[in-house]
Amino acid sequence: MLDEDDEGDLPFGEVDPEERWGNPEEDLVDVPEVEPPTVRNPADDLPDATEVDSEIQSAFWGAVVYANVALFGVSLGLMLVGFRGQWQWGGAAVLVGVLAAFRTYQTYRAFKNRDRGEDPGEPSGVDPDDRP
Repeated sequence: MLDEDDEGDLPFGEVDPEERWGNPEEDLVDVPEVEPPTVRNPADDLPDATEVDSEIQSAFWGAVVYANVALFGVSLGLMLVGFRGQWQWGGAAVLVGVLAAFRTYQTYRAFKNRDRGEDPGEPSGVDPDDRP
C-alpha cells in the first residue's frame, strides 16, 4: 500500500514529526564518567547469627510464637463474638490468646532474670539472700 522505499516522504503531504527534533543521540552532551565513592558496609561488623547462644535463641523464638498466638487468639475471638455472636468459640479463642500472652510475659521475665541468678517463679523484688 504505502511505498516504504521513499524515506522522508509521507502520504498526503504530512510532515515527519521526528524531523523537528533532529537526532537526539548526536545532540546529547558528553558527560564524564564519575567513580562512585566506596562505602563500608556496617553489616560486615555484625557477629554471625550462628554464634548466638542457643538459650537466647530458644527464649526469643518461644516468645515470638507465644506473642503471635496471643495476637491471633484475642483478635479472632473478639471478631467471632462481635460479628457472629459466637460466644463459645470466641471466648475460647480469647482465653487461648490471653494464656499465650501470659506465657509470653513469663518467658520474657524468666530470660530477664536469668542473669541475676533469681528463680523465675519468684517475684523480682525479693532478694535471693533474704530467703529462709
